[in-house]
Amino acid sequence: MAHRTLSALALLACSAGPAVAAPPAVGERHPDFTLPELATGKPKALADFRGKKVLLIQFASW
Repeated sequence: MAHRTLSALALLACSAGPAVAAPPAVGERHPDFTLPELATGKPKALADFRGKKVLLIQFASW
């Protein structure tokens, strides 16, 4: 379940979150964002995973 939630967060992070003026520098925290879980629709925030390892893959194809 957690793996699917992380996948959903990673896939939707770029399109659903607010625009950020500049990307975080190495060592800085990523800006927090909240997305709905695919299975339940309940909101899940990046901050909910604080203290756990999270892989965020952000990309864009223009």
